[in-house]
Amino acid sequence: MKLLDVALNAVILLSATVFLSYIGVYYFDFGLFTALPESITEFFLSAGALQYVALALVVAALIAKALVGRAIARQETRRQI
Repeated sequence: MKLLDVALNAVILLSATVFLSYIGVYYFDFGLFTALPESITEFFLSAGALQYVALALVVAALIAKALVGRAIARQETRRQI
């Protein structure tokens, strides 16, 4: 369970980074996609739907993380008894 929790943290971090990079480049002309070379960002900017996929992943991972956290707490409570 704890490995799943760590994996969810990684998914949240990566997806949030991608989503915030889209927000930065589209609305503020600032952020990760403006700092990286064009050969890297070209893929992301040509597929604008990826920003919504990243947002959905963040939301799903946050919900899953809450459920996994409850399961870990239950396991730890059972071990103490």
